[in-house]
Amino acid sequence: MPAAVSILTSVVTVQPGGDATAEVRIRNTGTIVDQFAFNLVGEAAAWAKCEPPSVSLFPDAEQTINVRFSPPRSSAVTAGTIHYGIRVTSQEDTGFSVVEEGTVNIGGFASVEAKVVPRTSEGKRKAVHRIEITNTGNSPVTADVSALDPDELLAFDVEPRTITVEPGATGIAKLKVSARKGNSTRGAKRLPFSVTVEPGGQPVEVHANFEQKPKGSSIFILLAILVAAGVLVFLLKDQASSLPLY
Repeated sequence: MPAAVSILTSVVTVQPGGDATAEVRIRNTGTIVDQFAFNLVGEAAAWAKCEPPSVSLFPDAEQTINVRFSPPRSSAVTAGTIHYGIRVTSQEDTGFSVVEEGTVNIGGFASVEAKVVPRTSEGKRKAVHRIEITNTGNSPVTADVSALDPDELLAFDVEPRTITVEPGATGIAKLKVSARKGNSTRGAKRLPFSVTVEPGGQPVEVHANFEQKPKGSSIFILLAILVAAGVLVFLLKDQASSLPLY
């Protein structure tokens, strides 16, 4: 074999958005000057690199290179342990290829986004909303979901109240909103409320509204229809009485 390769840092721990380094030692065990190239194998190859990517060594000389891991702060890089490999090839001996394996531990972080759909609902006493909770972190998150209004004019029913969402996924909770009293005014009344999602870290708050319709609106419409019908009947009768008789 033209080279001996060993990973000096067998286990590396890195936080998403940060970086960490593993050291790899290579020694030229051949009898001529040779150039060796390094390539990463596995999932870590997308966010790691060898520094430098190649070295030239005299016989029996050795050098240490660095493998720098820089995973992005994204749900695409899941928290946990993954294995990677470093493939070493020789310029002089094209048939030579060796892969040394190491381990990198990816730290976890929590991050969620929440949305209430629809943002504004309407009804005389009740309405239903959908709470969408998206896990933008890289580990599963369990969140508590609650709702309240500042004037305590609404009652809420959240199902489920606790929801677990996998990294990169979106969980759905159902929110039923009920007005404690009917709307006795002639116009719609806007009742604001907020939804809080607590994933165990920084809570996320989203604002929404319930447009409460007047409780007598259907009666007013019915009366208007009856009045219009009465006027129409009166006009038809009046028109009929004005026709000449033969």
